[in-house]
Amino acid sequence: MHNRVLLATLVVAVWGTSTVTGSVLQSRQNLAESAQAARITAHESALSQDGPHLPGPIVPGPSTAPIPAPGSGPLLIPLPPPPPPPPLVLVRGTPCLSNVAACVRLSTRQAWLIDKGRVILGPVPITSGKSGERTPTGRHRVLWKDKDHLSREFDDAPMPWSVFFAAGGIAFHTGSLRAQSSGCIHLSDSTAKRFFGNLTVGDVVQVLR
Repeated sequence: MHNRVLLATLVVAVWGTSTVTGSVLQSRQNLAESAQAARITAHESALSQDGPHLPGPIVPGPSTAPIPAPGSGPLLIPLPPPPPPPPLVLVRGTPCLSNVAACVRLSTRQAWLIDKGRVILGPVPITSGKSGERTPTGRHRVLWKDKDHLSREFDDAPMPWSVFFAAGGIAFHTGSLRAQSSGCIHLSDSTAKRFFGNLTVGDVVQVLR
């Protein structure tokens, strides 16, 4: 009888302890679930107020790609330089350089038309500037042309087939082959017409002493 009482007491004690432990564990689980629910609610509230939060920009770190060794990159083939211009030489039978389009030698009163280093007209007779108004020597360029030019400086004197090539109104044009000019190169009318037709703005004119 005594043993039965002790056994019953022991069973009651074990049952009570299990019940208390279960209650404690259940309470802790309930608290954890409540906290998790609160966090979810707060997060959803923040999203509804501020809109969706996108992840911030990804900032790349230092590149880990290997640096190509010198000479290992893409092969770049340099373009060859343009060919040099042909050397300047004298046009055969003249004192003129091969890159000019017209040439004058004042001392011999001669002129030539040149095309790609070849004489196409000349020598032809000329007259040039008188003392104090000499035709300027050197290399010049054709500035402009006027088929029926009238000289304002000389009371609208006609200067047919004028090809202006130097400052001061110096030009090839039709003029007397017996009288000197005020700096221009006088040509016969037919020759002046040929010069006018062959020379264009920018062409080089060489005048030699």
